[in-house]
Amino acid sequence: MKKKTKKFISLSLAALTAFSLLLAPAKPVYVEAAVEAEANDDWLHVEGTNIVDKYGNKVWLTGANWFGFNCRERMLLDSYHSNIVADIQMVADKGINVVRMPIATDLLYAWSKGEYPPSTDTSYNNADLAGLNSFELFNFMLENFKKVGIKVILDVHSAETDNQGHNYPLWFKGAITEKVFKDAWVWVANHYKNDDTIIGFDLKNEPHTNSGDLKIMSESAIWDNSNRPTNWKRVAQETALAILEVHPNALIFVEGVEIYPKDGIWDDETTNTSPWTGNDDYYGNWWGGNLRGVKDYPIDLGKHQKQLVYSPHDYGPLVFEQSWFKGEFVTADDAKAKKILYEQCWRDNWAYIMEDGISPLLLGEWGGLTEGNDKLLDLNLKYLRSMRDYILENKYKLHHTLWCINIDSADTGGLFTRGEGTPFEGGRDLKWNDNKYDNYLLPVLWKNADGKFQGLDHKIPLGRNGVPLGTTPIDDEDDDEDTVKYGDVNNDGDINALDIAALKMYLLGVNQSIDLKAADVNVDNSVDAIDFALLKKYLLGAATLPVK
Repeated sequence: MKKKTKKFISLSLAALTAFSLLLAPAKPVYVEAAVEAEANDDWLHVEGTNIVDKYGNKVWLTGANWFGFNCRERMLLDSYHSNIVADIQMVADKGINVVRMPIATDLLYAWSKGEYPPSTDTSYNNADLAGLNSFELFNFMLENFKKVGIKVILDVHSAETDNQGHNYPLWFKGAITEKVFKDAWVWVANHYKNDDTIIGFDLKNEPHTNSGDLKIMSESAIWDNSNRPTNWKRVAQETALAILEVHPNALIFVEGVEIYPKDGIWDDETTNTSPWTGNDDYYGNWWGGNLRGVKDYPIDLGKHQKQLVYSPHDYGPLVFEQSWFKGEFVTADDAKAKKILYEQCWRDNWAYIMEDGISPLLLGEWGGLTEGNDKLLDLNLKYLRSMRDYILENKYKLHHTLWCINIDSADTGGLFTRGEGTPFEGGRDLKWNDNKYDNYLLPVLWKNADGKFQGLDHKIPLGRNGVPLGTTPIDDEDDDEDTVKYGDVNNDGDINALDIAALKMYLLGVNQSIDLKAADVNVDNSVDAIDFALLKKYLLGAATLPVK
């Protein structure tokens, strides 16, 4: 069985479980912004395999997840430990231009009915939050994201507000029916249709199967053209169309499922997926990461098709030791490891969607632990390097949000940490995880030609180290082959023995940032030993670059 279980850590101290019952908020204090944002100038849509702004300019969504409104606390959980406004400022300053924000259907539905459940009171850390109910608190977060140039993707993570609610496989549960699911989404879309802080909606996090090797289709997410209640493709398409009728500017992100029949036909009521005793009739992948069905049964949004982005999830062996992390992967160098992952998992489950020109992709979750003593840590770091490099190779087609910012994710860790890192004002006992950020996220954050972080707002700069959209030249080197200086691996303007050394260190898996386009001297979308040999031939005068 191919599965993932995310673990959220929830504090249980009595002093931290008091709820705010007051509906009248205290006057909040927001992050200061130099200019005012406009409400409707930042909507995005799809052109081919790119996401573009209203002027047709390509953008790159490069961000991270920040959970808590899906949990019983109904807040960003880092509020427990720090000043949340300072946290938001730090996230913007570090160049994260979009935050994927998990939430629960029951909370959205309650808001739609004028009911505002309380959030856990963290006013001891955040005086501005005193007296705010969950709806007011959510809008407070949006206002502060807006003021620092961060955009939001709202993600229904579970049917119910529950710290482990994502483990339930479907979008309906108990009182949360399919109709409630759709109605909640339409209400959200209509409510925020004139505020482009929320640029899109991830309809449901990780649809998957029931637990255990024996899969019961009536309890598992499937993907076909049937009218079955558990057909995620049908529900996603119908929900997206309902949303776009009231809010035609929103991006719609659709995740995959967990298993898909090898013959493309869902004609089993049950199937055994055991690797030892199973029938081997289904392809398995991460929860939400199996988009093989798009080839047979694509989402059809008609006149709204340009708002659709498919969105897989992918993780390393410390979340679950999938089959592709065994065998050759264990001893492979980084280039070979990436090829293994691409051929055994990424290509047929989701990468073909951008390769075949169907749609751009948002890698809605990826990441993992970068510190510790686990026996699989080295393999996990190899996975992270492979995914980082693959994202960079597919800039503008493959967008991403790292899991996660929070300190509370037990099996992945976060950008906030109590371990080694950099303290920041307002962080209190939190630090910024420099190792995770510098080595794995920073290289795949969007920057302009001057090295400034590129925001997605046309007016508001992205934090204190970024720029608004459309104000400075974008570095489009990745899209124009003629501007790539093949062989200049270390990007210093010269091609010499230093580039050979840099490429060798990369192939050995040493953490070193290189220009992957320049290193791919035979232009086959893979940086490997062949490129190393060709670069040596070039320096000996026996080849010209690029070699095709």
